[in-house]
Amino acid sequence: MASISGTEKANGLAAEGRSKGNSDATAEDIQAELEKLRNDLAALTQTLASFGNGKLKEAGDRASQLGADVAEASAQYVDTARTSLAAAEQDLEAHIRSRPLQSVAIAAGIGFVAALLTRR
Repeated sequence: MASISGTEKANGLAAEGRSKGNSDATAEDIQAELEKLRNDLAALTQTLASFGNGKLKEAGDRASQLGADVAEASAQYVDTARTSLAAAEQDLEAHIRSRPLQSVAIAAGIGFVAALLTRR
C-alpha cells in the first residue's frame, strides 16, 4: 500500500484542478484538503487504538479465564492424589495388621539396605 505525503496530495489536487480546467483551486483549498486529511488520519489512529485496546482487554480476559480453569483442574488433581494416597495408606496399614512379623522383617531389611547405601 503506497503512502502519499501531504505535498504529493496537494500537487495532485492542483494538477487535478488544472486538468479539469478549474484554475480557481487556491492554496486555501489545498490547505483545507490537507486539514481534512489530517483529521481523517487522526480519527483512523484513534479508531485503531481503541480496537487494539479492546483486543488487549479480550486477551486479558481469556488469560484470566484460562488461569481459573487451570487452578480448578489443579485442585481436582490434588484432591484425587490425596484420596489415592489415603487409600494406599489404609491398604498398607491393613496389610501390616494382617501380617505383622512379615512387615517387621521387610522394614528391617529395607533399613539394613539403606544403612549399607548411606555408609559408602
